[in-house]
Amino acid sequence: MRYKHPLIRCCLILVCCSAPYTSADEDQGSPSPCLSQSATLGDSAYWATEAVTQYANQDFIGAVQTVDACFDIWAPEAGQAQKSMFDEGVKCPRTGRVSKKTKAKIQENYLMNDVSMALWAKARSLHELGDLEQAKAAYGQCVYMACGRAWDPKGWFWSPAEDCATFARKLLNDDAS
Repeated sequence: MRYKHPLIRCCLILVCCSAPYTSADEDQGSPSPCLSQSATLGDSAYWATEAVTQYANQDFIGAVQTVDACFDIWAPEAGQAQKSMFDEGVKCPRTGRVSKKTKAKIQENYLMNDVSMALWAKARSLHELGDLEQAKAAYGQCVYMACGRAWDPKGWFWSPAEDCATFARKLLNDDAS
């Protein structure tokens, strides 16, 4: 199967998918999506990648469950970092191809990047499931993470928040019709 969206291509390269996590799975020894099973990915990156991989595999319920399982661990700190950037008038990093210096700065905000990716996967999954009210709420959370960036292996960054805003506008326009 060929995935057109850059985030899906990116995350499928990074990690194989695993079964959705529930608290019952922990008792049976299944890995938690909150703890990395990869030598190359930290916990929050593993979590976000897992959710995106589930979305790519059309396991929309699993993607939502994965995001929800760990959201309270990383979202508060990422949200506070985003709020500080808004409050201080810090400009979000550009998208597209960037210099090595800018790439390093973007990567320093790994938690914001990971949370924005996870929210993107949750919002898109809810949309695919037809849960439009919950999708709107998730899109709103994703849009708030305006400075989060996702890396495309072709060599450029894109904004999950901008993509979420596009889908949110479509939903709102459909409501207005």
